[in-house]
Amino acid sequence: TDHPRPQVPTYRGAVQSFMIPKPLLDALKDLSNREGVTLYVTLLAAFNSLLYRYTAQEDILVGTVTAGRKLAQVENLMGVFINTLVLRTDLAGNPSVRELLKRVQEVTLAAQDHQDVPFEYLVKELQPERDQGQNPLFQALLLLEPPQAILPSGWSLAHMDVNTDTAKFDLSLILDDRPDGLLCRFEYSTDLFEAATISRMQGHWRTLLAGIVEAPDRRLSELPLLTDAERQQLLLDWNATQVAYPADRCVHQLFEDQVERTPNAVALVFEDQEVTYRDLNTQANQLAHHLRQLEVRSETPVGLCMDRSIEMVVGLLGILKAGGAYVPLDPAYPSERLAFMLQDTRASVLLTQERHRDLLP
Repeated sequence: TDHPRPQVPTYRGAVQSFMIPKPLLDALKDLSNREGVTLYVTLLAAFNSLLYRYTAQEDILVGTVTAGRKLAQVENLMGVFINTLVLRTDLAGNPSVRELLKRVQEVTLAAQDHQDVPFEYLVKELQPERDQGQNPLFQALLLLEPPQAILPSGWSLAHMDVNTDTAKFDLSLILDDRPDGLLCRFEYSTDLFEAATISRMQGHWRTLLAGIVEAPDRRLSELPLLTDAERQQLLLDWNATQVAYPADRCVHQLFEDQVERTPNAVALVFEDQEVTYRDLNTQANQLAHHLRQLEVRSETPVGLCMDRSIEMVVGLLGILKAGGAYVPLDPAYPSERLAFMLQDTRASVLLTQERHRDLLP
C-alpha cells in the first residue's frame, strides 16, 4: 500500500474502470475451455498471480460472493441470500499457470460445496486475530458478473456506474463479461492507495492477462507485468545516461571542478558515514602528495586492493591526482592471482587495507 493502515478505517474509496478488449477476453475463454475450467477460475488465478507479484506472499486469500440459492428450499423464495466465500490459494513453489489453474479449480469447487456456511459462522469458528482497521480473513475481493442475458425484442439494458465514494475492502476487482469485452473496475480504499498506484495496476493487470494467454506454461515469476511504457522507461530512458565530457579533462579534474561548485555538498555515502566534496578532495590531495614522494609519476602503475569503502575512493582519486595509473585488485581473488597481476603490471606501489595484507606478496 501507499499509506499505513489507519487504526480506524474511514471506508472512503474510489473506482477506476477500464475495458479488456474482446480478442483478449476470447483468448482467456479459449484457455479456460482447453484447461477444463471456468472463466472465473482463470480470472481468479490471474488475480492471485497479481497479488503474489505485488506482495511476494504465497498464501493468498480472496473473497467473493455467492447467490446462496444452492438449496432447493430457497429457489422460489424472494429475498437476498447472498453469502461471502473465502478462497484460499497456495502459490508455494512458484507454479506454472496451468498448475495454478488446477489449484484454483480445487479451491473454488471446495468453496462452492460449502457455500451455505454463513461467513459470520466461519469467522466465529476460526476466531482470526481481529484488527479494527481491517476485515476478518481477507482484504481483497473478486467478482465476475454473469454475461448479459438475451432480452426480448424491443427491450434493452444499460449499465450505469454508481460511484458511492466508499470501499468495503482494501481492493476489489469487479469484472463484467460484456459483448464488447471485459469491463474491469478496481474499487480501492483511498486510506491505503493513491490513484496513480491503481492506474499502474490497471496496466499490470492487462499485461498479466496477455502473458497468461500467451504462455500458460510459464511460472508465475516469469509472467510479464510491466507495460511497454514502463519497460521503455526502466530499460532505456533511465539508462540513457550518455553525456559528452570535455576531452581535455581527466576524471579527477572533473571532480575538482565539482568541489569548486559544491564544496559542502555530500560527495560520498558509505554505511553511516558521509563525506563532503571538500573533505574528500583534501584526503585525496594528501594521498597524492604522499604518492609523489614515493616516486609515482605519470602512468606509474599503482595497485589498489581494497573493499568498497571511503578509503577505496580516496585511493582512486589520490592515484589519479598523482598522475599514476591505478590497477584494481579485488580482495576476493586468490592470492596467486593477485601476485600475478602485480607482477604483470609491474606495480611498484600498492595501496591496501590492513586486513588484506596477508593476501598480497
